[in-house]
This record gives sequence, C-alpha cells and structure tokens, in this order.
Amino acid sequence: MIRSLLFTPATRLDRLQKALASAADMVILDLEDGVGPSDKSAARAALAELARRGFDGEAGRIGVRINSLGSADGIRDMAAMLDWPAWPSLLAVPKVQSGFELRQVQALAGRHPTRLLITLETALGVARAVAILAEAPRSAIVGYGSADHTAETGAAMSGAGLAWARGQIVNAAATAGIPAVDGVWLDYGDPGGLETEARLVKSMGFSGKIAIHPAQVATINTVFSPTEAEIETARAMVAASRAAGDGAFSFNGKMVDAPVLARARRMVD
Repeated sequence: MIRSLLFTPATRLDRLQKALASAADMVILDLEDGVGPSDKSAARAALAELARRGFDGEAGRIGVRINSLGSADGIRDMAAMLDWPAWPSLLAVPKVQSGFELRQVQALAGRHPTRLLITLETALGVARAVAILAEAPRSAIVGYGSADHTAETGAAMSGAGLAWARGQIVNAAATAGIPAVDGVWLDYGDPGGLETEARLVKSMGFSGKIAIHPAQVATINTVFSPTEAEIETARAMVAASRAAGDGAFSFNGKMVDAPVLARARRMVD
C-alpha cells in the first residue's frame, strides 16, 4: 500500500537522503513542475548518473516524474530513460488526457517492471477518467493533480471546490480496480490543516496523499494507516463471518453484510 508520495526536484539530489529518511512510501524525483525550463537537461543528466549507480540501492522507493508526453520535454525524458541501465520502481506520468499515453509509456518501458502513477490534473483528463483508467495496468495508481486542475477550472482548492473532481477520480479508480491518491496540501507549515484534509479524502475513498515537504509525511502515513484497534476489529469480524456462514450476520450489535465484510477483509489484507 502506498500512502505517501514525496516529491523533490531532480535538480536537488542532495535532498534525496533526507527525503528517504522521512519514511515516505515513495520519493518521486521530479523532472516536471519542480524543474525550470532552463534546468531540464541538467536534471535529466543528474538522473541518468543516479540510474547508473542503481539509484544507490534505493530503486524500490524511488520514482521519477517525467514531463507531459504532450510536450517536447516529455518525449526527451522518455528518450533519455531508454538509455538508463536501471529504472526506478515507479514512473509518474503527469497531465494524462488519453489512454494512448498509457499505452505509449508501457511500450517504451518494455521489460522494466515499473509501476505507473497516472496523474489526472486537467479538465479533459478528469472528464475522461473512466476511459483513461480502463487502459491502466492493474499495478497502477491514479493521482489527482488538484493544483493544476483548479488553475484551469478556477475552482477553489477547498473541500467544496474539489469535491466533484475527487469523486470522479475515486469512482474511476474503483472501476479500474486501482488505488487513488489525493493531491498536495500546499501549506506545509500547517500540519493541522493537512490532517483535516487527509481525513476528508480518506473518507471519500482515497488511499494516500502527495507530499511536497518531508514534514508532511508522518501526518499522511498516520491518517492513511489503520489503527491496531481497527485491524483487530476487522480480524474479529472476518473470523465471525466464518462461523456465521452465508448471508448477513450480527457483530458487536451491528449488521454485517457482504460490502461491510469486504471492507474488513481489505483492511486485514
């Protein structure tokens, strides 16, 4: 399960060890928004060197975000990666607007067992969520790029302003059978606000959230991890279902049917 994805610019690999020490489930080295146009080539070269070193033994926790495949820099990123001797375990593809982009990335990835983070962050991408994710491999994750999306639509980055798009993405992720992670909380000096938003999106069906600062990781991991009490209750419910046989049954004074039991089994798993 991936709860937290921490982004850091590919031009600042000196921050990589600090990012890895944050306990983020994945650290994403960014070639896109975190890198200015004049620094793209240098960032690619830095990642190529890191790849030659086998990502310093941390490839399993490192991902790379390329530029949009609808841009020249995105094509340059993928072309450069074809020469890397090793790939990270996750490839973040931004601003996805069609299933063709996913097929394109998978064809170029070839033999590399790289998981995709499919980011929907344009009006068209969010509107096409179900069709796009129908092309996603079952190992993929979908992310919501709320900052870019609201910049295009003019919506507020608030619970009300983001509710429709978040619902679209969670529902599309469910139809594809893949997890969804929410976008960034921009005020990294406000852990209380981050916790409140993380609990909101967890209640909507998201399984994690993107971080932009190491200080945000602990809050995100805590919110998206079940408590020991929740796990024990789920285990007891699953055990009780075996004794109850088929159909609904009573557990701790509440009715348990198939959907409730399915949720408990997912938690135990």
